[in-house]
Amino acid sequence: MTDSYDVVVVGCGGAGAATTWWLARSGFRVLAIDRFEAHHVRGSSHGRERIVRLAYGDPVYVALAQESLRMWHELDAAIDAPLVRTVGGVDTGFADELEQVARGCESAGVPYDWLNPDEARRTFPGLRFEGRALLQRDAGCVDAHAALDTFERSAVANGAVIHRSETVTRIEEQAAGVDVTTDRATYRGDAVVVTTGAWAASTLAGLAPLPPISVTREQVAFFRPKRDATFPTFIDRRETSYYGLPTPTGLLKVGEHYTGPVVDADTYSADLEPRTWQRLLAWVRDNVPGVEPNPVDHNTCLYASGPDEDFVVDRRGRVTVGVGLGGHGFKFLPLLGRRLAEIATGTPWADNPFRFARGPRLAGRSLHK
Repeated sequence: MTDSYDVVVVGCGGAGAATTWWLARSGFRVLAIDRFEAHHVRGSSHGRERIVRLAYGDPVYVALAQESLRMWHELDAAIDAPLVRTVGGVDTGFADELEQVARGCESAGVPYDWLNPDEARRTFPGLRFEGRALLQRDAGCVDAHAALDTFERSAVANGAVIHRSETVTRIEEQAAGVDVTTDRATYRGDAVVVTTGAWAASTLAGLAPLPPISVTREQVAFFRPKRDATFPTFIDRRETSYYGLPTPTGLLKVGEHYTGPVVDADTYSADLEPRTWQRLLAWVRDNVPGVEPNPVDHNTCLYASGPDEDFVVDRRGRVTVGVGLGGHGFKFLPLLGRRLAEIATGTPWADNPFRFARGPRLAGRSLHK
């Protein structure tokens, strides 16, 4: 006999966990399935630290970030535990990108400050500044590991069923629902939500009109601050862009943005790529005097993203899709989980900017970093 649910969620990383959480708290019978164990390191959602920020050049993302940050703080209050730390966020680099970010903030009434190089160095002595910097004080960090645990604990407490280490092999729409077949069983859902990240193309083959999703392997380093130095989150917007943020364990995480090689999610190697690794270490030596120059740890993650770095959040038949979040999606998880849950259960997202069919909103270099 096939087990039946209102919604089956395929993929239980960040987006899937948030969607399962929202469905369960809304009273729906939900099953979430993931091919790996909890907190596995083969995708995009592992680790302890992610940036939350409002400073985007695209007004659409500024508005979404505002609502998402509000939801993060509401979740903090509900569980009486700090998932989010507010440390401020600094953007530096190309003047035209900084101006675009400033306009994006202004479009939504988000306060920001311009700091000249001397002001920036006095405010954040652990960083080196050559030009002016844009400071947005509401930015911070979310504990990604704790956030996923929170989503899952709440979902299970509200009746969700979560299956780990179970591989979905086929999704088939039927007249009365959707059959999800795995290497263990077949389940029936009134609807299915697919949030499989780097495995989106294979999971959704023939089910939804995805844009090309590229999967890149990115590598990051962790540094020990000197003399208990403190840091904001930061993004340096140049031809090679860098970002950094303090971790819950007291280190500073630094990485390049979108410079990793395209890989196959099933066969890629997590070994460090020497050329980009040395470039990252050199950038830190030149621009982050507040840390010891030799990293104490490193990690890799997968970015799974479309050509415009925009998300894909839409529905075709009984299949709802939430993919393409690579590189900047984690901060939006409470809101995206809600939107995916609503779309799957019959409530459209009015003015959804992430439909399958859409045109570009911004020309030139990506401002989503």
